[in-house]
Amino acid sequence: MFVSAGAHFRLDSVEIRVTFSGTDAAAAIRALAPDHGGARRSVHFCEVLGAGSLPLLDAGVTLRLRAGSGRGGGGDATAVLRPCRTSRLTERWLGFRAQGPDSLRLCGDFSGESRVLAASFASDCGRRAVEAVISGGRPPATAFSGRQRAFLTECADVYVDAGGLRVLGPVHAARWTGVRLRHHEVRLEHWTVRGSEPLEWFEVSERVAPEGAEVVQASLTALLRARGLEPDLTQETLTRRVLEALSAGAVR
Repeated sequence: MFVSAGAHFRLDSVEIRVTFSGTDAAAAIRALAPDHGGARRSVHFCEVLGAGSLPLLDAGVTLRLRAGSGRGGGGDATAVLRPCRTSRLTERWLGFRAQGPDSLRLCGDFSGESRVLAASFASDCGRRAVEAVISGGRPPATAFSGRQRAFLTECADVYVDAGGLRVLGPVHAARWTGVRLRHHEVRLEHWTVRGSEPLEWFEVSERVAPEGAEVVQASLTALLRARGLEPDLTQETLTRRVLEALSAGAVR
């Protein structure tokens, strides 16, 4: 599935993603989303904006901030390398899983015909830290831990200029976990970007063991189509489509 960088290469799981947008997203929400519950969060991204470009995303780097709504809502910062080149992962990071607020997952990312390795480094920085960045009270880099910054320095294909980061958002997200679709246990996520022309996306995802992941993906896709739902055919990730929409509004 993926080319190993050495004897100690690891693959924790595979994340299968099926995305719907526009009217197809609305249809999928009506068919699949529970009528109650769902965790509400605001999602922001950090990017170095240029004329018509997203240099970090184009180099495979995504920096994401999330804050939960209501009392007790948490906050986290995540640095994602997608695709992640196995040759850039040193023994230090191949051996790291979790310590304190930080955790690193190495997962296969399956979306349509796309198969890539993704490294997701999350840190539970707390909602106050995220809100301080969103409000402009603190620089974006302060939400990310020292380990996350070291990971980006050692493993990313591009230099992340902390001083040049801009915050994009919000994306309004609702998430349902542990939803049963026959023999599949999936996560549902609804993303909306408000504005003069509101945008929405809906994603069905399932985390499985690497062995047999292709069979599970085919089964999940067939199940959704049997319900009259047609997934997006584009190979672009949900993150890219959202970031392109947000950056277009930011640079006008």
